Amino acid sequence: MAVESRMTLTLTLDPAHWRRHDRAFWARVLAQAVDEAAPELARVESYEMRDAMIYVRVRCARPAKQMRKLLHDDEKLLRLRARMVDLGAEAEFAIEEDAL
Repeated sequence: MAVESRMTLTLTLDPAHWRRHDRAFWARVLAQAVDEAAPELARVESYEMRDAMIYVRVRCARPAKQMRKLLHDDEKLLRLRARMVDLGAEAEFAIEEDAL
């Protein structure tokens, strides 16, 4: 996949939900959910966990402007946002300017 832009997905974990779980395991599960949501649009490069936050770095196959629009219009990305809520994580998407 040619990298056109990058995105950072910040997942804020609900402490009431996550305190009784293995957070390292669930960090992998959340990153995998991001990676599988729309593989033709975005793939996970890396993820990092800090306290109740998980930062997922994603490479995107579309320019930043188009990715911003897709975050609001693309069914797969809308489902990803809903899936994060179902898993107890509040998702914030930040699109970086075009990488290339």
